[in-house]
Amino acid sequence: MNRRVEHTKLHNPVKLIIWAGVILLVVLNFSGVVTLCRQIFGVFYPLLLGAAIAYVLNILVAGYDKIYFPESRNRFIKSTRKGTIIILALLTVVLILALLLRVIIPQFIESTRLLIAGFPAMYDNFLIWLHRNADLLPGLKQQITALNMDGETLIKKGFTLISNWAFGTVSLIGSVFSKLTNYLIAIIFGVYLLFGKEQVKSNFSKLFDTYMRPQRREKLYEGLRTADEAFSSYIIGQFKEAVILGVLCTLGMMIFGFPYASTIGPVIGFTALIPLVGAYIGAGLGFLLIVMVDPVKALGFIVFIIVLQQIEGNLIYPKVVGDTIGLPGIWVFAAIIVGGGLLGIAGILLGVPVAATIYKLLAKDVQNRDRLVRSEE
Repeated sequence: MNRRVEHTKLHNPVKLIIWAGVILLVVLNFSGVVTLCRQIFGVFYPLLLGAAIAYVLNILVAGYDKIYFPESRNRFIKSTRKGTIIILALLTVVLILALLLRVIIPQFIESTRLLIAGFPAMYDNFLIWLHRNADLLPGLKQQITALNMDGETLIKKGFTLISNWAFGTVSLIGSVFSKLTNYLIAIIFGVYLLFGKEQVKSNFSKLFDTYMRPQRREKLYEGLRTADEAFSSYIIGQFKEAVILGVLCTLGMMIFGFPYASTIGPVIGFTALIPLVGAYIGAGLGFLLIVMVDPVKALGFIVFIIVLQQIEGNLIYPKVVGDTIGLPGIWVFAAIIVGGGLLGIAGILLGVPVAATIYKLLAKDVQNRDRLVRSEE
């Protein structure tokens, strides 16, 4: 016993010195460490993407697992059940992608085309109005006059900037081929993971049992369960909400006689996949389309979207998603801002479930510590 205590006393300072040395090396070679991390991430990116694809598909697999003859004792069904469920999940994803390609994406392209076609006239009319009311906005008039551009020139300038930013000196063909290769590898790896998920789970369980202490292992499992609950609830909830919002927006626009209902509704549903702000992005695009036809109806459309968002946020979202995310609105907003700043679109999509996981784990830890303090008192 005394030898163990002495070994622990000697071992702790050694670990502290090693960690201090590692941190010092990272600080002194920070740029090199960042470059190395990017290279490592680039190598593992297809596998990480494949794991993400497998996770999303597994949500569908779990759903089909509950309805595809779960109690059947038929040998053929039992032997083919796993493969059939995975194929059904893959077919579901293919159908969703086909829907995007056939309905939503063409509508989004059409709305963008209409916006580009009508923007020059709208911009020129705005310039005429601005010259007539120069006293109201003198600073804005000075800045726009300094541009010395009409609507068409401004559109061309914008496309030139986007083209230079998106492509630069990088070969477009090489970039597309590289991304397609990564996606193909990721999809194949994800499908392999689905078929072998029991074996992978067993291997990791043995690894954790061998190299981790029981207390730390239980904390890891608790964290993984919490993360799985937050991510699965978030993915399912956002998809359902987007579909419901898109359908309600399309029907409402048709009832109230707003133009481009079949174009704007699906776009708003698609952008609603981005939490909190997505629907308003689609609404902004819809406003620009309608204002070129009828400014009064464009204002009515904004009122309609605000009312629809209130109904959706207070009635539909709690019923569809409920409190399973468990993250207050202020932290949802913060997660979107921070996630978008760190990782762009991916950060916006992943920020909320990551923040929800951290929030739940911290809340449980605070409750446990509070319970211990009260028991000691």
